[in-house]
Amino acid sequence: MTAATAPQGTTLRERRQARTRQELVDAVLAVVAEGGVDAATIDRVSAQSGISRGTVYAHFPGGRDELLRAAYARLGTELVERTRAAASAEGEWRERLAAHAREMNALAATPHIGDFFNVSGPTLIVDGAERGIGSGASVAMIREDLAAARERGEVAAEVDPESTAVLLVGALREGAIRVAGGVDEGRITAAFARLVAGLARASASAG
Repeated sequence: MTAATAPQGTTLRERRQARTRQELVDAVLAVVAEGGVDAATIDRVSAQSGISRGTVYAHFPGGRDELLRAAYARLGTELVERTRAAASAEGEWRERLAAHAREMNALAATPHIGDFFNVSGPTLIVDGAERGIGSGASVAMIREDLAAARERGEVAAEVDPESTAVLLVGALREGAIRVAGGVDEGRITAAFARLVAGLARASASAG
């Protein structure tokens, strides 16, 4: 919950707490973007946000680990929102699926942030709800698009939407790791689009 999205009925104190937490997560991401995850110390976050160390711990008793989890969750949530909007803007199922790669790889290519979300973050955040925000939503969206396309006869009948969605999300994550490591994002995005095109029913692909 952020200050901007706090539900009606919350108290002023609760809204201030939500706003402070949001500002601290903003500060974590700013520090990571500038110097990488190793730079994200409590002192740096406190200096970046202008919020005292004591207040940081009051809102995030788990310290650096909890702050990084919150930052990781923020990135995942925002990625889901951008991906859903990008996919919704496309009419053709292959383009809808390709939107997942475009958004994922754009994030992966962001200096330091891409490495945090795809490489260093997962090694630090090995469990918890934060890990599944992006992947779970992507599997659901891709599964729905594949099922609808198969129903229309545009995807081969033998394609299993659930299993295929899981495998495609795995491909997205592996591609993003390489983009975060310096591989051109356009190259990886194009490769994913070619992979998706292989799911098309032969006659539909020819048409």
